[in-house]
Amino acid sequence: MSEASADTPTTKKRTAIESVQEELKRRILNFELMPGDRLHVDNLRREFDVSTATMREALSRLMTDTLVTSERQRGFQVRELSHEDFRNISQARKIVETGALRVSLANRDDDWEGDLFAAYHKLKLVEDRIFTQGDMTLAAEWHRRNSDFHDCLVRNCDNAWLTGFRHQLHEHSNRYLRLALMKNLKQRDVRKEHAEIFDSAIKGDIDRCAALIEQHIEASVTDVARYLPQTESEFASLRNLRPEQTAPVPE
Repeated sequence: MSEASADTPTTKKRTAIESVQEELKRRILNFELMPGDRLHVDNLRREFDVSTATMREALSRLMTDTLVTSERQRGFQVRELSHEDFRNISQARKIVETGALRVSLANRDDDWEGDLFAAYHKLKLVEDRIFTQGDMTLAAEWHRRNSDFHDCLVRNCDNAWLTGFRHQLHEHSNRYLRLALMKNLKQRDVRKEHAEIFDSAIKGDIDRCAALIEQHIEASVTDVARYLPQTESEFASLRNLRPEQTAPVPE
């Protein structure tokens, strides 16, 4: 058997596992699968047309991502949401985010500064339209530009461990941030927060920028606590949640 032939089955199996893992992750993060939903291996393997081993491996990887849990004799289920969990995520984010930020600002250069100017300007434009014109259809675009701005702040961090943990924490945090619906506008000046963060980053004031980021994250803990569903029916309503209905809650 040739080397290429020997590698083919393994390659195909790995690709199938990754494809299933990514699709299930997408469904979880978009509330197509609700917190607490049972994940039946047999049903899912038939839907995805994969083997039981492939499906179990994909679900096991989602356990590593802490998006799925498993209990003896109850099988796999989507990880539950709670106020305590979000607070713990946010506390971890403060440590990791500010750590990555400090490294990035220490490595600042002209290219980074130019990119940050552009990212902030685009974010400010869409925020002005949302908050002055009340154009709620821009919420999905706001999320993209908000992420771009925060990603740009830490782009020059060359510590792969910090950036990897940061990405994972952001995914979990976003599950909660999406729960604040557009109709629930906050009594919070998000534009001012972003302006202060941008100004301190451009000036290279690392300590102030890190402190502002911590405050930025902590404020979202209070925001999300107001809108976290408490009942099955409230969670069920999220199945019809569209991107444009998601409120501009800061990262």
